[in-house]
Amino acid sequence: MLIAFAGAVLIAFGEGGGIAFNTDAVLILVAAVATSLYFIVSKPPLRRYRAIEFTTYAIWAGTVPLLVFLPGLAGQLPSADPSSTMAVIYLGIFPGAIAYVLWSYALARMPASVLSTFLYFQPVNATIIAWLWLKEVPSALSLLGGAVSLSGVVIVNTKGAERAGT
Repeated sequence: MLIAFAGAVLIAFGEGGGIAFNTDAVLILVAAVATSLYFIVSKPPLRRYRAIEFTTYAIWAGTVPLLVFLPGLAGQLPSADPSSTMAVIYLGIFPGAIAYVLWSYALARMPASVLSTFLYFQPVNATIIAWLWLKEVPSALSLLGGAVSLSGVVIVNTKGAERAGT
């Protein structure tokens, strides 16, 4: 796990500016805690519900409180920029619905501690997507960090599995 984390740190340093703590970082920490709680709370219901059912319930549970903004949405939607509207739809479908259904499917079939190691792929994926989509060429340090992060995930899921099996 430390190897994978070290890779993520190298990616952060490789993108310039280094690592600095600011008040927005608190939001990231809160999101990380909330996500970890979601993973733990998700495990028991996934014994009873299929991944798509559980994800549907979870997404609707998160959507219902947002209905307080519905009156404003009706007034703003006709004048909304089409590209912004498409971006919101994209975010709802791909990183929202599809990603969480796949996560729930995997979580129902393997331990959360093992599955969560695959989250170290996120900085690597973000670097690749930024390179291809946004034309942000990663530094050599970021590429090295990606390789280190991926090797950490491989080690956890091969060597760790061997130890757990003995």
